[in-house]
Amino acid sequence: MGKPRGRSTDELLRLTDVSKSYRRGPQELEVLRGANLHVRAGEVVCVLASRGAGKTALLRIAAGIESPDSGDVSFEGQDLAACSDAQLSRLRGERIAWAGKRGPRTGVQMFDYIANPMLAWSGRGVQSGNWIRRWQQSRAYRRTVDERAQAALERVGAAGCGNEHWETMSDWERALVELAHAIAPGPALVLLDDVTDNLGGIERKDFIGLVRAISRELGMGVLMSVSDPQATLLSDRIMALDGGRLTEAPQRPATEEPPPSRGNVLEFPGVGSAHLEAGHASSS
Repeated sequence: MGKPRGRSTDELLRLTDVSKSYRRGPQELEVLRGANLHVRAGEVVCVLASRGAGKTALLRIAAGIESPDSGDVSFEGQDLAACSDAQLSRLRGERIAWAGKRGPRTGVQMFDYIANPMLAWSGRGVQSGNWIRRWQQSRAYRRTVDERAQAALERVGAAGCGNEHWETMSDWERALVELAHAIAPGPALVLLDDVTDNLGGIERKDFIGLVRAISRELGMGVLMSVSDPQATLLSDRIMALDGGRLTEAPQRPATEEPPPSRGNVLEFPGVGSAHLEAGHASSS
């Protein structure tokens, strides 16, 4: 499906007049009222709101995890309401990435947390030939996934966290691992839900700067929810959510440039479509 006329060709996500309500006991809570939003490639958009104001609902609707009560949601020009469950699942596996602050289940090493979702799509690249050929393709795909997972950890500065478990890491390390988890498949759009919530002020600013640098390098659009205005300083646009209304807030000038690009560009064929910045990533 082509891009609608009159819209930027690099537009990834668009929400038009989106409303959403939840029932809590006898009351109905309207968390979104005619919300309008768009995200372009290479752009970082922050949704600023207090806790419980509907930030997560907005991101879940953007990812196609939930449906709005009314309004339209499109990704790369495609109406998500017209997609089947299988199509939405594939979009979330390949083109749209989600990361939060809860992490994986207990006992999972961070390297596997990043690699396993990509392995779930291994059948896409292993479809033909006899069993020997399929076995060879499967091994090659596994090496590609391992390289991409390691490269993502290295790019965010968390190369030493691959063998760690969620409960043993600091809040800063958890945020970095969540970012690596999101960018590893090479998505077009990354949704970060309150990932900075447990970080200190300086850490929040550093994290947003890192997200911005990676967004520029890989051409990914980023939509992230935050509750602290300080976390928006290095974003491209700020959307304020209050009482269900989503409005564009004035952008405060950043006082620092985002972290510079580092490492070598490594191309990983067969897993996603983007290149990933990393330094000397190796196969596991």
